[in-house]
Amino acid sequence: MREHLHKDFSIRKTKRIQWIIIGLVLILYILFFIPMPYFITFPGSAIELNSIVEVESPYNEAGEFMLTTVSMSSATVASYLAAQFNTFSELIPEDWVLSDDEDNEDYAIRQLKVMEQSQENAIIAAHNQLALTIFINPIGVVVLDLIPGLPGENLLQVGDIITGVDETPIRKVQGLIDYFQTKKAGDIVSLDFIRNGVLYTGEVELVYLVEQEAEVSEPRRVGIGFYPEQERDILPSKKIKFFTENIGGPSAGLMFTLEIINQLIPEDLTKGYKIAGTGTISEDGVIGQIGGARLKVKAALETGAEIFFVPKDIEEDDVNQIDAESANNDLGNPLKIVPVSTLNEAVDFLKNLPPK
Repeated sequence: MREHLHKDFSIRKTKRIQWIIIGLVLILYILFFIPMPYFITFPGSAIELNSIVEVESPYNEAGEFMLTTVSMSSATVASYLAAQFNTFSELIPEDWVLSDDEDNEDYAIRQLKVMEQSQENAIIAAHNQLALTIFINPIGVVVLDLIPGLPGENLLQVGDIITGVDETPIRKVQGLIDYFQTKKAGDIVSLDFIRNGVLYTGEVELVYLVEQEAEVSEPRRVGIGFYPEQERDILPSKKIKFFTENIGGPSAGLMFTLEIINQLIPEDLTKGYKIAGTGTISEDGVIGQIGGARLKVKAALETGAEIFFVPKDIEEDDVNQIDAESANNDLGNPLKIVPVSTLNEAVDFLKNLPPK
């Protein structure tokens, strides 16, 4: 009888252990493998620009300009919960990052194309700042993103370059828009476009792009449903190469521009300091807002930066300056935060900076 009870107890104990193990495996699976509809961003790195921007016959610099990055990963239940307690991580809803029907591959292509545009803007802005000659040759209209549900997605892919419509060469974004406005919804147009170096031709129907109130007298816009960007060849005063590999996005524009300027002129704008920063750049030197300013401040500090350029908050919903100053305060104010709205402001600050 005693042996039977002992055996029965052992069986129950074994089953209890098995259920505990199953429960633990289930909990771990839920925590680490169930995806959440968020991305988590956290401080990335600050990268010395003289290693990834190469100007022909550059002038030397005593200090360093650095671009700053954030790292991003898909959220799981565990990482989502951990992010609630980390002041230097941010949760971003997936639909704020990915367009409708856009997958991670399309997003990566779009980010690399935006990076390419940022580099070109930096070259042009640097030449404009220094009043140097630069030749710009528009060659087509690149597809940055497609609007789901509209005809364009049935023909085009992100990264395609449109070079003609109805056997008419198209070189500029405005040229394509103007041509579409000579047509009406329901018309069929033939597009010439380059994909991975190969020229294709395909037909697509024009549709109305947005709803318009009845009392508005202007004609409704027609198109095929994509976000365009100018594709161009540029010939700067000296050869300029970028070695950015898989870094994407537009936010290094300001720092690219400062590095290019510094390699083009004999005066060293770094003055011996480690200078990080972030901000988009336009051809005419306007600095635009970016994402993750708070995280980039921490990345800059961890790489030894002393000065941090950030886009100045101008519009009511701008928060880059606020976020950067708040992060710096939380870290003990180790960096000098320099808000700027134009390239000229950044250059003036550097020219007035005392040598280290």
